[in-house]
Parts: sequence; structure tokens; C-alpha cells
Amino acid sequence: MKTYKFILSVLVLALFCSGSCEHKEGQRFIIQNNSEQEIIVVNDFYYSIESRPTCLKFKDTEYQNFIYNCAIKPHSDKNFERNGGGIGEYVLSHPNDTLYIGVFNRIDIDTMSCEEFKQKFPMKHEWKVTLTDMQAADWTLVYTPKE
Repeated sequence: MKTYKFILSVLVLALFCSGSCEHKEGQRFIIQNNSEQEIIVVNDFYYSIESRPTCLKFKDTEYQNFIYNCAIKPHSDKNFERNGGGIGEYVLSHPNDTLYIGVFNRIDIDTMSCEEFKQKFPMKHEWKVTLTDMQAADWTLVYTPKE
């Protein structure tokens, strides 16, 4: 059942990542990629990403939308407030909850089979953040790979 909730969360993120959400001036939830690799960011409002290894491949069109909206190019950033379905609004409206955000290299998602991905689960980083954490970080999370 937990796997289905995770898949549902990822699909909801992909749908919300479509950019259809209204953007309020000054509203932001930035994730900065300081790596040489394109990364994919997924989130879950209920469970740690690492606690439920799940394949991140979808049907062609869904996968293209997921990659387009949830990928961050090397040495760039993305505002997930607009593209992530109001992640910042969720954190503001649930100040005592923890938001889990996982980072994967896109190359791993693209090249591994679902079985291999679930077995190795190549998550590169996970943030567990609350409203206090995000305010302290000025609503910006920075991913720098451990090398």
C-alpha cells in the first residue's frame, strides 16, 4: 500500500509540475543543482523517499512531462513553488509537518531497469524539511553531490 501512495505522490507531483498553478509574485521554493549531472527531484508529504524504493519510470508522455517539470539541469536552479504544485504553500499550511525531497541523477532513471532501480535505489540526497528549516534557508535548498 505504501508503494501505491508513493507512486500516487510522484504522479501528483508530475501533474502539478505541469506549470498550471498560479504563481504569486515573490513566492518561491528554489532547489539549486550544483552538480555536473541533471537531477530529478521528487517529494512526498508523508514518508521518507528512501523508505520506499520505487521505480520512477512512467508511460512515454507522462515520463516526458515528469522529466520536463521535475528535472534540474547542471549548475542551475528551479522554482518548485510554481512548477511543483505549491510545495511552499503546503509547508506554510502544515508548519509542523515534514516534507521529504529526494534527488536522483536523471542518467540513473534513464538507464536502469525498474527492477535494477528498485534494488539499487540510487537516491543521491534526501532533505527532510519543515517550515522552520525552509525559512532558515530562505526557501532555497542547494544540492551539492558528495564526491
